[in-house]
Amino acid sequence: MRYRYRSPVENVRLIDRFNVRQQTIGTIYLTSTHLIFIDPEGKRETWILHSLISSVEKLPSNPQGYPLKIRTKHFLSAEFTVPKERDGQDLYFTLLQLRPDSYEKLYCFHYQAPSCLEKIWDPFLLSTEYMRMGCPNREWKIEDINSNFDICDTYPPIIYVPVIASKSMLIGSSKFRSRGRLPVLSYLHPNGASITRCSQSLAGFSARCQEDEQLLQCILKTNTHKNSMCVVDTRPRINAVINRAT
Repeated sequence: MRYRYRSPVENVRLIDRFNVRQQTIGTIYLTSTHLIFIDPEGKRETWILHSLISSVEKLPSNPQGYPLKIRTKHFLSAEFTVPKERDGQDLYFTLLQLRPDSYEKLYCFHYQAPSCLEKIWDPFLLSTEYMRMGCPNREWKIEDINSNFDICDTYPPIIYVPVIASKSMLIGSSKFRSRGRLPVLSYLHPNGASITRCSQSLAGFSARCQEDEQLLQCILKTNTHKNSMCVVDTRPRINAVINRAT
C-alpha cells in the first residue's frame, strides 16, 4: 500500500480535550499500525492504533494551522493541529486509508513477509549432535526402546546408553526412576568421560534396584581411565529430604 503522507511532521499541537488552552507541541510519526505523537522531551507519548480509529474529522482552519480530530472505538478523542495545511491534508487522507473498514485490510492480512528469510540456524538433529561427540562408538550405542515414548515421555525417541546394557536392564531402571528417566548419555568428552542424566528414585535412597545398579556399573565401565563415578544431586534440598523420608 502507498500513502500520501510521509512521517514525521514536527511542531504539531496536541490540544487537551479538557482545557483547550493547554497544548503540547510535538512530532507525529506514522507506522504501518500506529499513529504516534511524541513531545520533544519524550515525557508524553500518545499511541493510536489505526484499526481502532472510528472517525477522522477536519476542523476549520485557524491561525495555528490545520486541525484534525480523531475519535477511536474505545472512546479516546485526540485533536491535533498541523502547522502546514498541505501536511494536514496528507495526514487526513492517509489516516482514512490506514483505517481499515474490513478485516481483510488489517495489517496482519495484507503484510507480505520477505520470500527469502535469513538462515539463522539449522534444524536440531539429535543424532547429528551425538555424532559430533563421536557416538555411537565401542562404548555407547543408540537405543530405540523409547521410540513411542513408552518408557519416558520427556526423553527423545532415541537414547544413548552403554553398549553392554540390555533392554531388560533399561526397563528395570526406568521403573525405578521418577517419570521413567533412567540414566542416559548427555555429553561425551574425547577422553571418554561422560555426563549422564537421570531423575531421582521413586522409593528413596534406602531402596535398591538391581537393574539400576547394573546400568550404573555399565556406565562406569565406559571410561577405562577411571574406576569411580561422581554423583551430583541438583535437586532442591527440601525435595531430597522428602524423598529420603519416603
